[in-house]
Amino acid sequence: MRYKILFIVLCTAVPLAVVEWYARGRFADYADDERYRQMAFDRLLNSLVIPATDRPNSPLFGYALTPHAQRTVETDDYTYRIQTNSVGFRTREIAPPEPNQRRLLLFGDSMFFGVGLDEERTLAGQLEHMSAAAGQPVTVYNYAMMGFSTVQALIAAHTFAPQLQPDHMVLGIFLANDLLPNAISHADSNNHLAYDPERIDHLRNALHARLNPLMSSMALRAWALEAWTPRLRYMFSSEERFLQSTYRLIDDFAALADSLQARASIVIIYPRYAVETSLVRLWSGSRTPGTALVHYARTRGVPTLDLLDYMDGNDDARRYYYTTDGHFNEAGNARVAQAIYDDLIGPHMSEKK
Repeated sequence: MRYKILFIVLCTAVPLAVVEWYARGRFADYADDERYRQMAFDRLLNSLVIPATDRPNSPLFGYALTPHAQRTVETDDYTYRIQTNSVGFRTREIAPPEPNQRRLLLFGDSMFFGVGLDEERTLAGQLEHMSAAAGQPVTVYNYAMMGFSTVQALIAAHTFAPQLQPDHMVLGIFLANDLLPNAISHADSNNHLAYDPERIDHLRNALHARLNPLMSSMALRAWALEAWTPRLRYMFSSEERFLQSTYRLIDDFAALADSLQARASIVIIYPRYAVETSLVRLWSGSRTPGTALVHYARTRGVPTLDLLDYMDGNDDARRYYYTTDGHFNEAGNARVAQAIYDDLIGPHMSEKK
């Protein structure tokens, strides 16, 4: 019996030792505790979060594209052209409304921006095409920006919506990288992006508490960064204390639209793995916060589009997302545009403002 136990121990310990030996060579960059913890925090947030500084790229947003710029972006998945207006957004310039003109404003992050697509094939371009084809054209202004959180989207809404006299405002919330940044940032009294150091420390400490038991092993550090931290992202995002921040932003968005006599709508957007039928989806728990946000917004009377009603399963994940990039491809933008038009725009086309 003793030898059997020893055999089992050796059969377990030797492979683990080999894995640990390999990990210490392969993941040497993870050996520095402070650097590793920062990498894990960045992985948890899963977005470009720029600390408030005295000289940010944009005083309002912390980050924005260069005004009046044109550039071509090339990757393995796509080649496309970006052209920005006078304030650094990929949309037309603000102009006085024409008689009987209907205006739709889009706010959100890269999932609404149109990554990989020339402008006419983006969500904004396709919505304009659909409404024109129906004989009731809508002019779309797209203030979505790559890397934006919902806080930054609301800053854009407060900045530009009052100038545009919109009929309808649509806010996209991307579950993969909006909810936690929403909990550690806010718009200050000047409607500028600001961060709450206490909330940042609180979130860091919550992450560190989950990682500390794994820190003695380089192999476990590597596993945590790739698999455990993404799961923690959705575990934290699903907690009421973190959801409350996004709930307040939904209320703020609805109140702004109401003050402008415009309709407000919310679109809940999921990452590719949340659409898939896979172990990764089940492990991540990535659908859970979406369910909570849909329920909250609808109970508050805000029309809300849950994209899982239009995208669900492995076939849809392959059809609507880029192969190596996590954004919607052309078919995905078309699918989202059709869903927004059918659920949120079309039913109200006969209404007058």
